[in-house]
Amino acid sequence: MVNIEFSKNSKKQLEKLNARIQQKILFTLRKFKEGGKVDVIKLKNKNQEFRIRTGNYRIQLQKVKEVFLVTKIGKRENFYLVFI
Repeated sequence: MVNIEFSKNSKKQLEKLNARIQQKILFTLRKFKEGGKVDVIKLKNKNQEFRIRTGNYRIQLQKVKEVFLVTKIGKRENFYLVFI
């Protein structure tokens, strides 16, 4: 079983979503925490960063020691934007 924590920013992002989507995201994180099968991949060129896919939303996690820190939650269209 893994420990999952939320950053201040990711909590705000989650609270802005409607209740149905929040439940879906929390269900996916609970499943990941308990070792269930979720769509998770390690991000390329990132050290200890992962993303979980849940429908049209993405959850970005960063592994810090024994804890997975949720750093970003967002819709797929806006999730991968890179600021120059």
